[in-house]
Amino acid sequence: MVGDLTQDDWRVIRQSSLFGRLDPVVARDLIGDGAVFAAPRGAVICHQDQPAAHYFIVLSGLIKLYRQAADGSIAIISIHGPSHSFMEAEALTGAICSTTAEAVVDARIALIDAAKLRRRIGADPALALVLLGSASTHLRMLLEQIEKLKTMKATARLADFILSLAGPREGRAEISLPYEKRLVAGHLAMTPESFSRTLGQLRKVGVRVARDKVTIDDVERLRDYCDGEE
Repeated sequence: MVGDLTQDDWRVIRQSSLFGRLDPVVARDLIGDGAVFAAPRGAVICHQDQPAAHYFIVLSGLIKLYRQAADGSIAIISIHGPSHSFMEAEALTGAICSTTAEAVVDARIALIDAAKLRRRIGADPALALVLLGSASTHLRMLLEQIEKLKTMKATARLADFILSLAGPREGRAEISLPYEKRLVAGHLAMTPESFSRTLGQLRKVGVRVARDKVTIDDVERLRDYCDGEE
């Protein structure tokens, strides 16, 4: 289902890594007026290995990106919320989609036509530089994620994820998981069973979980534990 962009949608778009760098007039020209897709929970926005016809910006809800192997196993690559974008590099190069994108909850997504974007790049080198900067930001984030998966133990990965939700707080903190536990587990390259065991191991450093609520007795203590477990 396609609808129109609202003023709130434009505020979200202006917070994205690409369109926050562009002149508002250029941004509106690239996106147009009616490029909003409403995706119910479970809807697939694009499929792995199919041509990338669009570049997407999440306006509301959550989108997970995953790859499916030949044996049917699934690896969650990332989960995106409002203002986050995906299929940027594929849209720029005219490549196929590197992942499948699926709505975790009901979501609204802005669609940017890939062919139109490439035509504009050909006519505007300055736009190409802005797009390159945005793509570089996404690549750096992905490399950081891969590094954590390769170098950090499971307990440290989970502690690091919880600390990212807590932000710069000190002392006791209460936070909410942004999505259900099985998705957090997949995002951290854990099975649901190992995720539960790892949560149990974090109790010794004052982390308790009740449904989607996480209580940290001492944020600084958890940071010290995370640093020691890397």
